[in-house]
Amino acid sequence: MARPTFVPYITTRVGEEPASAATLGVRPGPNGGLYYADEGPRDRDARGVLWARCSQSRLGNTLHGKPRWRDVHPARQRECMEKLLCQGCVQQASRTSLGYLFLASPPPDTTSNDWVEGYRTAQPPLCLEHAVIATEQCGHLLREGVVALRSRVPRLYGVLGMYYQSRGLQAPEPVKPDAEDDVPPLSYRDRRLIPWILASQLVRELRGVTIVNLEEEIEARV
Repeated sequence: MARPTFVPYITTRVGEEPASAATLGVRPGPNGGLYYADEGPRDRDARGVLWARCSQSRLGNTLHGKPRWRDVHPARQRECMEKLLCQGCVQQASRTSLGYLFLASPPPDTTSNDWVEGYRTAQPPLCLEHAVIATEQCGHLLREGVVALRSRVPRLYGVLGMYYQSRGLQAPEPVKPDAEDDVPPLSYRDRRLIPWILASQLVRELRGVTIVNLEEEIEARV
């Protein structure tokens, strides 16, 4: 497989490191939950979920460092998903009368397209140009297959991240999941667990979904 030549905006770079777990504390009170002693306005999203901190190797709008292909930068992923920006170039994602453009891999052993309605994804949308590049260069999509989707209503659903627990006001400890299990996204409606997750990726649930053909869309644009 050829090495990708394009590095998406959301990809973590070498030299970008997460903040130390020592910066986390537990809020006193009946509800508890995680907090930073020096929290700023961007540390929590609009639903009150605490987000992982990670340094950025950038000068202005230019990112530096070799890509860590398997890792997604939490702040940049959140930025693109909140604002529905292209994950490749951080410009406006493609939007037509059928909705915003997303790419997805079909579930294993699927025999129909029923899965597309209500599909939950942590992959931000794309502009048409970078959607095409992703289908040509993204290792995951090349291995697992790719379907182009447009969603009229890409609803905010919840987050992916690391769960923590604490006894009393002791320092929070991460809860390590079973390595064999894929941890599902946590819904914003889960008020019991939301205070105890350190989010790293924002998840949207795609509604009003239509499967589209990228080649036909490109030809129609020319």
